[in-house]
Amino acid sequence: MTTETVLDALLQIDLTDDLTLPQMEKLASMSNMIEFSEGEIIFREGDVGHSVYLIREGAVAIETHLPGRGRITVLTVGPGHLLGWSSLFPPQRKTAGGRALTDTRVIAIDSPQLWEACQEDHDMGYLIMARMAQVIAERLKITRLQLLDIFAPA
Repeated sequence: MTTETVLDALLQIDLTDDLTLPQMEKLASMSNMIEFSEGEIIFREGDVGHSVYLIREGAVAIETHLPGRGRITVLTVGPGHLLGWSSLFPPQRKTAGGRALTDTRVIAIDSPQLWEACQEDHDMGYLIMARMAQVIAERLKITRLQLLDIFAPA
């Protein structure tokens, strides 16, 4: 894994394309790089979260618990994808779990600081929330299709 700066990494992620350089610098100031080993739990479903993650390297399983079926992988995400978005919205509880499938490197963004920055800079807030809405809509669609498949009559 490389030793790039957080700002360098943010500049290479599609989710941040529309942000200005000062907004990117602000985002970088509330972020840090974290590494997770293969199999490591990044967060558990129901946990109170304090970070939103952008995957830089690796793969992460987004998992949920289904009664009678145990833990299932709803989606696998990789470089450039957002993880842990529910930390940004009250009550900041994770709606699913995240587990590193490979050695994984993420940009961890402090969600309370991000929320505050979005409140202070409405243009930045709009751009970030628009991206969050896209991610949430896509995840809901994928989850719905997974559940339809799981509970379809045999």
